[in-house]
Amino acid sequence: MVFFRKIIKYQTALLFLTGIMLFSCKSSYVALTIENSLPIKDELPADIQSLTLMNRSMNYQFENYREDSLQNYFYRKGYQLSKVVLDSTSADTTIMALAALLYESGRYDVVVPVKRNLKRILSYEFLPDTLSPDRVSQICSDYNTDAVMVLERFSTKTMADYSSEKYMDASTGINYSYYASLDLKYDAFFRIYKPGIKTLVKEIELIDTINWESADNSQERMLRKMPSIKQALINAGIKVALDVDEKISPSWTREKRGYFIFNAKDDPGQKYMNENNYEEAGKYWDELAKSNDKKIRSKAEYNLALISELNGDLDGAIDWGVKSFYSFYRYQTEVYIKKLQVRKKNLQIPQ
Repeated sequence: MVFFRKIIKYQTALLFLTGIMLFSCKSSYVALTIENSLPIKDELPADIQSLTLMNRSMNYQFENYREDSLQNYFYRKGYQLSKVVLDSTSADTTIMALAALLYESGRYDVVVPVKRNLKRILSYEFLPDTLSPDRVSQICSDYNTDAVMVLERFSTKTMADYSSEKYMDASTGINYSYYASLDLKYDAFFRIYKPGIKTLVKEIELIDTINWESADNSQERMLRKMPSIKQALINAGIKVALDVDEKISPSWTREKRGYFIFNAKDDPGQKYMNENNYEEAGKYWDELAKSNDKKIRSKAEYNLALISELNGDLDGAIDWGVKSFYSFYRYQTEVYIKKLQVRKKNLQIPQ
């Protein structure tokens, strides 16, 4: 079983803590870059934080084709062939690539069981009935996940074309130019289930085509520029995974942030931040936020706004920002509050 564990926050992840220090005679400010999530309309419900990935698309019609044998088959057909090729490696690549992408998004924990292929009797082009509630519950229980995502249908159609043209060159005489193209149409259908009376959460259908083409006056060079049929099939599996991830995972954008330090040497807050220890940094700044010195208090409150944002609490971040603003006015505080308000608005996407 392959297990992908989430290691970064859903809404805000720290990307760099190697800050650029900006010094003045009175204060120090450490700039850093964070990654903020950009939610999407089709994101899964918040109660789905972990997924088991299964494959119910493969039957007896699928085969793990050898790369050289498959390539030679197309060459024997003159590289002019339109054919459905059901390759098990391509289908499984979809599952493994999708698991890695969902994990990297920071949004989901993912489990890919060793025995991830569910029994299928139907022909490849048909869509099976939904999984029974008992089956969904059993899978989620076995792998301790909130939901199960199943590749229900998967196929790839390869369309290869080849042509050559003779032409006359004044210096070299008769020459040939060669052209080849490969279009690969993929069809994939996913369902996402969670335990309960109504198990089906979402269906995702993907039908698209990727293509390659090459031209050269050397047939050998022209063909070397093209992927093998096997590699093209694997690429299709990766492309399906990318398409699904784009639909259900948040994307990330880099934004500049920063915090104040209170000691030029060995500042505890900076030490904790460099260790990604937000809890201790928050405790340290919380004490400073009780200061009677309004400038110190304002800086500490500003820093606590950052800690709240890093922990995904935008309301708390705005509250601390407003406190900092009224304790002692700084233009950067005003700018930061506006950034937080924009983020909060962007997160309020109707489902």
